[in-house]
Amino acid sequence: MKVTCSGCGKSYTVNDEKIPEGRQIDIPCPGCSTPIVVKKQETAHTHHGLPAHGEALLKKIVRESRALPPMPEVMGRALRVLSDETCGFNEIGAVINTDQALATRVLKIANSAYYSLSVPVSTVKQAAAIMGCQAISDLITVVSTSRMLGKNLAGYRISSRHLWEHSLACAYTSRLIAEAKHPALANDAFNAGLIHDSGLLMLDPFIGMLKPAFDEAMKRNHTTFCDAENELFGFTHAEVAGLFFQKWNLPKVQTEAICFQHTPDEGNSPLAHIIHVADALAMRTMESPDPTGVHSRMSPGSIQALGLTPEELEEIGAKAKEAVASVTQSLA
Repeated sequence: MKVTCSGCGKSYTVNDEKIPEGRQIDIPCPGCSTPIVVKKQETAHTHHGLPAHGEALLKKIVRESRALPPMPEVMGRALRVLSDETCGFNEIGAVINTDQALATRVLKIANSAYYSLSVPVSTVKQAAAIMGCQAISDLITVVSTSRMLGKNLAGYRISSRHLWEHSLACAYTSRLIAEAKHPALANDAFNAGLIHDSGLLMLDPFIGMLKPAFDEAMKRNHTTFCDAENELFGFTHAEVAGLFFQKWNLPKVQTEAICFQHTPDEGNSPLAHIIHVADALAMRTMESPDPTGVHSRMSPGSIQALGLTPEELEEIGAKAKEAVASVTQSLA
């Protein structure tokens, strides 16, 4: 901040970062030794006791939150290699093998019952050759994000097990829907489905700060997390995640789908419809806690846009549940 001495009229720039809000200190003027009063104003609390609201708070959370890390280095390198059509199984194996813990967990899932390999694989290169590059990409993403998504959310009252299993179920459900209705989106669907609820991790500390207000909002009939979040913050966990994952340089089709997952008709995106339906179907399939039943409801517009039948939904849900059981057992 800039201050001016009342004695000699000289102005100075003072670093006020270490001055507590609402406190004042006297600093001797370097020129004439006249005490200069420096006071740091309190930050304006505009809504529910928060330091900001709406877009200002949204940007602050995305910029400063440590709930989600930058994209894991090996994951980023592996996905870049996998997206390069000139690279082969040797390059894929070399990148993943730089992180032995990652490689070991990828191989455990690859050898699980869900993938039903005729011959057990002992190297990432061998797994890629048998399963295909995209399947390996999926496993790298699952392993790399498992710790990030395996956290208790005290504010939302969601256990680490429920969050992780729901995220996995949404990923596999999204891929299965995409493969049936929009094959070109299958890869994007898996990645976006896996991390679609990451915004909950970033908002949970703030939900904890405003727990009575959040609980009161959730008691109303037909209230969703998004309704309560909009009331408290002026945005939703989906918007937080969509904006944050731009920092991961995820494809625009994924970040937009995550952002509009709960309002797919507004997003005008087939992938948003896929994530929306997969999210609700995963809630039902995994029997996730949903006291009001609103989180497991699907938009009729999304069902119509995707052309899904009840029989298809039942079959997809069963396959996704099988995948989740196999993967979680492998990672235990």
